[in-house]
Amino acid sequence: MRETIDRALRRQRIAVTAALAVGLLWGVATGWALRTGDTGALLTLPPLLALCWSLLRLFGRPSTAELRVAEQERVFFGPPKHGIGYRCFLLGFLAFQATYQASHPAASTPDGWRWLLGLLSGLFAVTLTVALWRRVPTVALTPDGITAGDPLRHFHVPWEALDPAVRVRSPRQSGFLRLPVRRPELIRHRGLGVRRAVAMETGELDVAPELLVGAIRHYLAHPEHRAAIGTSEEYARLRRALGGGG
Repeated sequence: MRETIDRALRRQRIAVTAALAVGLLWGVATGWALRTGDTGALLTLPPLLALCWSLLRLFGRPSTAELRVAEQERVFFGPPKHGIGYRCFLLGFLAFQATYQASHPAASTPDGWRWLLGLLSGLFAVTLTVALWRRVPTVALTPDGITAGDPLRHFHVPWEALDPAVRVRSPRQSGFLRLPVRRPELIRHRGLGVRRAVAMETGELDVAPELLVGAIRHYLAHPEHRAAIGTSEEYARLRRALGGGG
């Protein structure tokens, strides 16, 4: 599991660096074109298309992949998808906005407001860069509970912290998997605070949402099987129990 996540993090850092570079250079080029009287407005079209593409990726088709088995670490896990995530496209757009608005001719006028838009875009770009540089979205089922992380927070939810009486709903439509928490004091987390219902984003995970939800429901209903999580034999038994063969 660790090797898979490390490779994904390296790919993501390359994508982050490329998004920043392209966004900054494109913003400078567009601002320069406007100052020299060229058709700089046309140069704003590609960043807008990148922003639209990032929104499409956010609500894109979910994965159909299986959970991975890491026997040495005793986990079933879902790694991030291959390819460039929507956050990198958003980062490139924010970098473009920061440089473009700061170099726009109207930004230097006394009543120009573009400097404020550029400043806010720059602050969001820095925040997103730091978040993406440190962590990638993952989810792991362990004998102790559920561990998940994304660019903004990371948490571990023991099985005992969840309410087995509340049905875990599929994230296929919303893109978020909400875990029903009955004992929030047991949750360990970093980043944004955990509320009554812990939510993890599944859109960038390379695992079928129905399979992930089915596995969580199964281990909430059958605590006697949790100790075997992370073994090939248990995963084969889980897939049979969920009607997926194995």
